[in-house]
Amino acid sequence: MIISHAHRFVFAHVPKTGGIAMRAALEPFADADADVLRETTHETLPALVARKPELSGYFKFAFVRNPWERLVSFYAYARRYLAGTLPQLQETSFAGMIRLIDSGAAWLEPLHVLRPQSDYARGADFIGRFERMGDDFSRICARLGLSAALSRRNASEHGAYATYYNDWSRGFVAARYAEDIHEFGYAFEANS
Repeated sequence: MIISHAHRFVFAHVPKTGGIAMRAALEPFADADADVLRETTHETLPALVARKPELSGYFKFAFVRNPWERLVSFYAYARRYLAGTLPQLQETSFAGMIRLIDSGAAWLEPLHVLRPQSDYARGADFIGRFERMGDDFSRICARLGLSAALSRRNASEHGAYATYYNDWSRGFVAARYAEDIHEFGYAFEANS
């Protein structure tokens, strides 16, 4: 979460949507650290505005990502960088991780990345897309009168997301993230 009183904006960081790059670009404008919860970088926008109603008049924005690709990105990132935090994923296939999510594995449930993106972005004035991040970020900067540039940060390396899925797992993600898929207009693209 990045808040700027001087520029009257709130950036709601949705996990695995390019938020680290966005935060790095916007941190020079952040002047409201006291308003941000230190224990998480992923407070939902509705929770923040309920806690700090004076922010409701600010320009609020977030970025979202195709839910199928987002889970593949999380899996690849967790396997590469979170071995100490999530050792259970080190010997688990992507299909196995999806089955664990479906079974309600207690150690996965608290992960912010598994929440629907709509939980974080609800109430935003602008919702950008990871798939066109550069263009959408430029629009935001123009709207706010900011001069900022994005750089690639915290990226995970993985193949085309469609190759990770079978019929069951594709349907599971469609059901679990149905609100995101509907609200943000995403679809499973077999050639992605």
